[in-house]
Amino acid sequence: MITLSLPAPAKFPPPSLKHSKPSGQNLQLSSPPLIKQPHNLEPLNSRLIHHLNEGHLQKAISTLDLMTEHNIHPDRFTYSLLLKSCIRSRAFHLGRHVHSHLMTHSKPEPNSVILNSLISLYSKCGDLNEASMIFETMGEKRDLVSWSSMISCFANNGKQFEALLMFTLSGVVSACSELEVLSLGQQLHSWIIRTGLALDVCVGCSLVDMYAKCTADGSMDYSRKVFDRMLEHNVMSWTAVITGYVQSGGCDKEAIKLFCDMIQGGHVVPNHFTFASVLKACGNLLNSGLGEQVYTHAVKRGLALDNCVGNSLISMYARSGRMDDARKAFESLFEKNLVSYNTMVDAVSKFMLG
Repeated sequence: MITLSLPAPAKFPPPSLKHSKPSGQNLQLSSPPLIKQPHNLEPLNSRLIHHLNEGHLQKAISTLDLMTEHNIHPDRFTYSLLLKSCIRSRAFHLGRHVHSHLMTHSKPEPNSVILNSLISLYSKCGDLNEASMIFETMGEKRDLVSWSSMISCFANNGKQFEALLMFTLSGVVSACSELEVLSLGQQLHSWIIRTGLALDVCVGCSLVDMYAKCTADGSMDYSRKVFDRMLEHNVMSWTAVITGYVQSGGCDKEAIKLFCDMIQGGHVVPNHFTFASVLKACGNLLNSGLGEQVYTHAVKRGLALDNCVGNSLISMYARSGRMDDARKAFESLFEKNLVSYNTMVDAVSKFMLG
């Protein structure tokens, strides 16, 4: 029997799962109060763009907040304009505000244009960690602009040769992971150790991921050794090793133990990918009670509305035989995508077949 020992555990009610938008640290699962709608809601997005065209960035941000109050969501084009205006004005605090709004209140999923603008924003304000995290989580959305933005980010923040070398190594190791070329990855790892670059957090993350994906027998030994030897960890290294254990098969308890260590350490905050992997581990163990505790922490951190977290919750309930809760979780998704529908159809099919 696994007990998830996390700080301030909250009892999780079987979800009616009608989420309100996250606000600060106090998140509620009840529906927000109805707001009386003004008569001029339709032109708010146009008003925001007009303020940007006139150079009135603060007025544009105020209009964005007003739109949020009335549950109106700007499109990707508007978000892109806002971020570029913040960068151009060097109003980085306002750019962070737009980023927060985008993550917690936006319906459209950020595209590569928005994500590249966020990399540029954090690069120019000297936040290398945030820029790197956005780049690492882009996946297939990375394009030439993404790579160029990241290289500029390193160069502009005093990391010229060393950081660029590490960044290149990280990319090559990641390529070994995707191609499952373990022998090449091991040779590269040996060279990395000899040159003293093995302690870099970005290179370490890529090595953890490579050994997790390339193992032939499902063993996580090499991946875990790399992880344990890292002097510094970030959300990518934690998520890589946790996901590795979940995907290797039969190691879900170790994945959950690592998640507990991550939470109790308090230095690194899980992201939506972390929560999605841990919920999958709970589903594999048919332990929906444990999964609800994990999901409660996702709610507290404002990540419950993310599609990959919601989809993992649906799958977790379905694997545990709680189809009513799986359906409620599906219906409560802020925005359903193809994975959401496939997850629900697969869950219903397996349930009907017994």
